[in-house]
Amino acid sequence: MENLVLERIQDNSKGLKPETTIFRVRVNILLKMIIIVILSLLISSLISAYINVQIKQIIDGSFSVYINTCISIIISTVVILLFVRVVILIPLNKVEEAIIKASEGDLTVSIQHDSTDEFGRLSTSFNSMISSLNKLLEKSNQTVLQVTESSDQLNTIAGENSKAIEQISDSIQEIASGAEGQAKYSSEIVKTVKEITKGINESASSVQVVTHIANSAKATCKSGNLLVNNTIQEMKEIYKATEDTSDIIQLLENKSKKIGEIVEIITQIAKQTNLLALNATIEAARAGEHGKGFAIVATEIRKLAEESASAGVNIRNIVEDTQLETNRAVESMNKGMVFVKNGSTLIRETGDNFKEILKDVEEVSQQSQEVSIMVEQINKRSRDMMLMIEEIASIIEQSLGNVQTVSASVEEQNASMEEMASFIAELNKIAHRLQIDIKDFKL
Repeated sequence: MENLVLERIQDNSKGLKPETTIFRVRVNILLKMIIIVILSLLISSLISAYINVQIKQIIDGSFSVYINTCISIIISTVVILLFVRVVILIPLNKVEEAIIKASEGDLTVSIQHDSTDEFGRLSTSFNSMISSLNKLLEKSNQTVLQVTESSDQLNTIAGENSKAIEQISDSIQEIASGAEGQAKYSSEIVKTVKEITKGINESASSVQVVTHIANSAKATCKSGNLLVNNTIQEMKEIYKATEDTSDIIQLLENKSKKIGEIVEIITQIAKQTNLLALNATIEAARAGEHGKGFAIVATEIRKLAEESASAGVNIRNIVEDTQLETNRAVESMNKGMVFVKNGSTLIRETGDNFKEILKDVEEVSQQSQEVSIMVEQINKRSRDMMLMIEEIASIIEQSLGNVQTVSASVEEQNASMEEMASFIAELNKIAHRLQIDIKDFKL
């Protein structure tokens, strides 16, 4: 940066060319000195010739030459000194005073010289140089101020960039740490997904088994439902047959009652016949010999009446037993009908339950098939997800490498910013020194 400032100062002072002017002044002064020496020699020779003519009359030739030489030297020296003083020393002293003031930092100095000779041109060049130096120093002062302001801004920006880079570095470290954690978690997720996939495969097998069992249960339920329907139909027929049998038994009971009534009538008739036969026998005995035949008939009638009564009693007993058994049969048939009715109800309920079970089994079978399809889709998605997670894990590993590379670049950038901050601080010091140096000049 110091070289840039110096180059700018040199660029601003290109129009001065002091070496050329000084060289020309030196040549012109040398030429003037030569001319003065020649003129002084000519003048001194003329004066010495005149003096020699006057002195020749008094003094001989040898002393005259010595006197002539001395006078020529003295006159030449005086003339040269006067000429040099007027033509060279006075303007040169002005230039020297101006240069001394300028060297002391007073750039308000100027040389007043109205002639157009070398000193006039030197004065003009000096005044132009002083004016250019004033402009140069003013520009340099502005440049230094701008450089100082820019360096302060750069220093502030560098500090902010350093803080930002430190924050970026911290963030990158956190990202790297997070990427490492994500890589670790991705590996664990892949492992977990593999286990889940294994479990899903096992679930798929279990679902297939459940589907098979559900299909078997569905077939069994259909068979059971068919059997129940057949049983219901048979129970209806049994109920009808039982009902018919009950009606027949009831009819038999009624017939038995009528038979009992008839037997009762027969028994009553037999009793009356027995009484009549007994009376007839008594009357036949009273009749004597004429009533023997009638007695025998009465006796036979009485025996028949007794046998009829005995048979009636037996029939009545049989009828009563039959009625009793019939009542039992009726009661049993009624109970059987109740049982058949209840059985029919239970079988109908069983059929309804079989229908519900069949419906549920069909729904379970359908859901099992849907679950099997869903499990297959989930299994496929799990495989796809596992591939995606493996790819993500690979990307995370690559990102981790890139983050490490970026972290190294950030560290290099941080080092560069620190170097830049050091350079800016040095530039600020240089600008401060230039400000101090410029303040030494009086503008």
